[in-house]
Formats: sequence, structure tokens, C-alpha cells
Amino acid sequence: MSAAFVVEEFVPVVRNTLRGFARVRMPSGMVLHDVAVHQDNGTAWASPASKPMIGRDGTAIRDASGKVKYTRLVGFTSRQLGDRFSASVIAALRARYPEALS
Repeated sequence: MSAAFVVEEFVPVVRNTLRGFARVRMPSGMVLHDVAVHQDNGTAWASPASKPMIGRDGTAIRDASGKVKYTRLVGFTSRQLGDRFSASVIAALRARYPEALS
């Protein structure tokens, strides 16, 4: 078993802070799909996949500005763990796809 995160695939999608989506293999062997990679003002971060919130009528719930609201599929027990996950994904992305955050 590897001791490092590995980005197995990266699909660029540039929209606002979003830079794309990664498939990430964790040291445990678990593979996370659609990890969102963002960048703003020189800072990059990664977030596990989320899904749109759906109302009783079957349509996406939107906030006051009209943006679709999302809910987490995977969470962390502390901010520190979430930050470590994000840093590990970004390091793995830079190792495998150095152009992704240029």
C-alpha cells in the first residue's frame, strides 16, 4: 500500500475558482471521484465531491442570488483533517499534472 495520495486522472474545467476534477487514490486504497480543485489568488484547495440539493419538486435548490446549493458527500471530523486532505491532493496534483494550476 502506498503512503501518498495519487491523482490518477485530472479533467480541467475552468469556471470561476474551479480548475477541474480529480480522481484521487488515497493511501488506504480508497478512490475518490470528482474531487473539485479550486484556485484563487495563488491559493489552491481541493474538496471532495458534493451534490446539488434537490427540493421536493425535484429541482435544484437555489440561494438568494440564484446559485445552486450543494451538500457534502464526504466530510471531516475537524478543519485540520480537511486541510490536510486538501494539501495532500494539491501536492499529488502538482506532482502528476504540474500544468493544472499554472
